[in-house]
Amino acid sequence: MCSPLRYLSLGRQSPAQRFRADEKWTKHNTGSDLTGYQVKEYLARYPVVLEEFLLNEIVSLQFLENILDKKRSSPCKNDPRAPNARICSIVSAYSATGVEKLSTQINSCTKDEDIWEQIYNMSQVVGCTINADKVNMYVVSSSNWELSVYNQDQTMKVVGPMGPKMTVSAHVAAEQKSINVSDLPQDSRFPKGVALGDEDAHHVIAIPIVLDNGRCYAVLEFIRGWNKDKFSSLDFEVAIAIASWVNACVQKMKYNKDALNKFLLETTKVMFDDMENIDLLVTNIMMFTKDLVSADRCSLFLVDNDRNELFSDYFDDGQRTDDGKPVFTKKSQIRFPLAKGIAGYVAKTQQIVNIHDAYSDDRFNPEIDKKTGYKTKNILCMPISGRHGVIGVVQMINRLDGDYFTEDDESAFKLFAVYCALALHYSRVYNILAHQKAQYKVAMEVLEFHIATGETETKKLMDEFHLPDDRIPATFDNYDFFAYDAVDILPHLFVKIVVDTFGDTMFDMEKICRFTLTVRKNYRPVSYHNWEHGFHVAHAIWQMLKTAKSTPFSNLAKMALVFGAVCHDLDHRGYNNDFLKKTENPLSALYTTSIMEYHHYKQTVTILHAEGHDIFSFLTSDEHTELLEQIRLNILATDLATYFDNQKYLKGLIEADEFDLNIKDHRKALHSLMMTGADLVAVPKPWETQKRNVESLYNEFWIQGDEEKKRGMKPLAMMDRDCKDEVPKQQVGFINFICIPMYTTLSTLLPETRPLLDGVLRNKDHWEALTAEQVTKQTTLKT
Repeated sequence: MCSPLRYLSLGRQSPAQRFRADEKWTKHNTGSDLTGYQVKEYLARYPVVLEEFLLNEIVSLQFLENILDKKRSSPCKNDPRAPNARICSIVSAYSATGVEKLSTQINSCTKDEDIWEQIYNMSQVVGCTINADKVNMYVVSSSNWELSVYNQDQTMKVVGPMGPKMTVSAHVAAEQKSINVSDLPQDSRFPKGVALGDEDAHHVIAIPIVLDNGRCYAVLEFIRGWNKDKFSSLDFEVAIAIASWVNACVQKMKYNKDALNKFLLETTKVMFDDMENIDLLVTNIMMFTKDLVSADRCSLFLVDNDRNELFSDYFDDGQRTDDGKPVFTKKSQIRFPLAKGIAGYVAKTQQIVNIHDAYSDDRFNPEIDKKTGYKTKNILCMPISGRHGVIGVVQMINRLDGDYFTEDDESAFKLFAVYCALALHYSRVYNILAHQKAQYKVAMEVLEFHIATGETETKKLMDEFHLPDDRIPATFDNYDFFAYDAVDILPHLFVKIVVDTFGDTMFDMEKICRFTLTVRKNYRPVSYHNWEHGFHVAHAIWQMLKTAKSTPFSNLAKMALVFGAVCHDLDHRGYNNDFLKKTENPLSALYTTSIMEYHHYKQTVTILHAEGHDIFSFLTSDEHTELLEQIRLNILATDLATYFDNQKYLKGLIEADEFDLNIKDHRKALHSLMMTGADLVAVPKPWETQKRNVESLYNEFWIQGDEEKKRGMKPLAMMDRDCKDEVPKQQVGFINFICIPMYTTLSTLLPETRPLLDGVLRNKDHWEALTAEQVTKQTTLKT
């Protein structure tokens, strides 16, 4: 008889090409190359060959003893009936858990990751039950074509696409049918074996987890090696039975999740559509809550934090409309302390109260049942919580299709309560905003009435705005004009400026007169930044435009400069931007930079939008937009904080001989410098006028300084009336640092403004003389 060794090369078709594992056995030159898998498979079929080999004298006794020691030291690895520690713990946990709790455990999953973990654990138990060497679980991607193996550390690795003529799991995922493969290497349906390339896989059971929508959700794979018997039909049936139960739980969970998501989508859409109606929102929450948990009655109590109470306006008497919708009746509002009753307990503790038998619970008050005749059996009371605590409490009474409210009801309402909280919160915010909007509208109506000039004054100005020559001040046609000496006729003079600049047909004269008087009315009676100062700036701009014969300005640019100038300090409060920031004035919350300048611009727009004040209505939409933007930039330019960059920019252009009025940025920079020069026009005026202006300015500064001292703040020297002896020195510093460089640049670009620079230089001499006198006086006092 021939030795069985002769048949090693004559056995079944080699599966070596299907598997990529490294060869661990040395190849022999016997006419064909043998893999370790072929040898192991043959020895499993013919153990006598192994026996002959081991008993051969080539193998030492010590070698055999070493093998036995290794065998004894690793029973779990070599004994298929000895599962590893993880599987043992899973089996123990499952054996101690009831079927109902297990199904609830799966059904309560809200994420796929949680479901996968439950299915994986269950598959390990099934594998242990049917004596599988290995158990694999594959998850099908949402795109429904790719498989990923699920590992016990809850990570996943893509192993390939699903489809026929590949692996067992790929085939089962595509066909969505369970299979029991008894001889994997010889089955032509699976040329790639199992997805993990396991050469030991010989017998395989693969079961798909398929959802009702036809999608394969996962595949369970149970494997036995070549040294084990194939899976029996009973093994197959047991695996399918348990997997079917898991499949049903997953399907129910998915259905519940999808149904809840659909419910939440529909209900929140309805709730958020009607957020402005708090009553409708409350009744919607009550109606949807009843449907969600199948409650017979429902109450919603809202929290009143100001009074530390719960209150409710709507009541559920169990009535329904013809189409089955519940009816909630609005009655006299009931209120009770926040800590009273079951609802109060829930509001105070934010804990759920689920009472299975109301009459056996001490917290239940049966008096209401006695009065109404209604029998309360079970109660579920849950909080609706927001970021800052409980917003409301929902109390559900008597489950319609069960003995009591379940944990599933609690879980479902917890999720729904998030949307309820959002809806209630934003409803309150919306109503607050709507209320504030209404208040704002009323305030604007009142403001427009009070800020706008009366029609009598408007008509009077229209009738007499053409002043006779003898009433026009002699200095009006130059920069020396002093507005404080002509307060009564300033509105007339501004209309004259408009007519002189734009003619008497461009603007509606009634609107111009009304606008002028309203602007005057909106300057506060502060010491310096008042109507007279606003007029000074507009007058200076007019002089610049009037005398600049060689420099062209468009009508739009002229309007932005003249009207921006007269409005540039509207509603000035006599305090600078730094003070508003330090004292956290409400204006500082509206604007982060150039606080007062932005406010002046907003006031300008408010007046222009008031009825009968739309002086630019003749412009096109684009022209109107462009004009307002130029006015904004011109007013912002009066913030000295913006002057320095502009001065540096223009000085650089001049030094490089690159300034060009045809370039938009160059024009914008020039307009800004003109506004700065006009804003400081009090400095170059005649000496006596200059002194009066400085006196008004410092009176305003010192009022701010006094206010800062009251608040425990240390004012700057120029704001401190105790430092008034330093005024001449401060003026010299201001002229040297700001005025001379600024007017030098301006006179270079607009040579006709040279009188402003000359006036500044003259007044500098006066202030330096006063400074010298002050130094002499102080020296004398010290000696």
